[in-house]
Amino acid sequence: MGRIKYGHGKGSIEMTGVQKDLIESTIRSAEPIMSTILKSVVEEIANNAEKNWLVRQRKFGRSKDSKGQISTGFRVIPPNTIEAFVENTAEYAWAIKVGSTSETNIPEGRRLADVLLWTPARKQANNIVWEIARKTVRNIRKIKDDK
Repeated sequence: MGRIKYGHGKGSIEMTGVQKDLIESTIRSAEPIMSTILKSVVEEIANNAEKNWLVRQRKFGRSKDSKGQISTGFRVIPPNTIEAFVENTAEYAWAIKVGSTSETNIPEGRRLADVLLWTPARKQANNIVWEIARKTVRNIRKIKDDK
């Protein structure tokens, strides 16, 4: 997983080095199924967003490379919440709209971050919960059968 943040919003801090390694290993060991599924889903969303992110055409000015600023990670929110996230860290990413000359199948006027980041994340939420529950139950049954 890419980045680890502690807290939420503007007051959050990003963990690096030993702190990041410690939190990552804690998340993985607490529930390996959960971290594996969350990681795969946010990375799939990030890869799709990067593949479909629009880049400003040269005739309209120079691109500021918002496409290259998509990242994933975990966020720890006290007292007991862990979130997986995918985001575009470019300051203006939320404001990018599809233009009339854009070469994409995304409808004109739609915000790119909504279509490529927020909507897929919302759509995946229930699938993630069911997949974690299904694999957890399978593991519990396996442990019972082994005894």
